[in-house]
Amino acid sequence: GVRCHRFLTGEDALVLAWVGTAPARAAADRGAPVELPPATGRRDGSGVPAPQPIAAVAGPVAARLGGGPA
Repeated sequence: GVRCHRFLTGEDALVLAWVGTAPARAAADRGAPVELPPATGRRDGSGVPAPQPIAAVAGPVAARLGGGPA
């Protein structure tokens, strides 16, 4: 997980963060999927901007239905 978030020049707010079972899924405000950038493996980083605003984030469907990894 991420321990802290480093803002880049011109950034001043973190609008959305998520912690859960991978892979994460994201959706726009009308439910259309939003492609997330690949994980960098860095725990203390600035991240990568999403290609469009994200309204919701969730883990895999199997994890929600109890069929995910134990």
